[in-house]
Amino acid sequence: MSRHFPLPSQIKELKRIFGEDVEVTVDPDPFSNAEDIVNRFKIGNFDDMVVVAPLSVIQRLTELGIKPLWAEMKRVSKEEAETEVSGRYYRFIKFKRIKGIKIEFEEL
Repeated sequence: MSRHFPLPSQIKELKRIFGEDVEVTVDPDPFSNAEDIVNRFKIGNFDDMVVVAPLSVIQRLTELGIKPLWAEMKRVSKEEAETEVSGRYYRFIKFKRIKGIKIEFEEL
């Protein structure tokens, strides 16, 4: 669930983790909330999910029982980059599974 298509290095890593016959389905359509993501996940009968979303949405996903994968990215120079987002350059490092997110607030 991302507006960005996966990088070749990310596909390669998913195949290493899940096996060469892994099928990656991309859903770049905007989502309205975590419940929308869960609905698409269930309708698609998917085994796992990589998500790029606001932390509040990811927190809600974990509350709904989904533990998505997170693509850890490192900010690098243009020459080292695999992708550019808003004028910043990144390289994929690895996937991590999100077990939960705790958001703490402080009164102003």
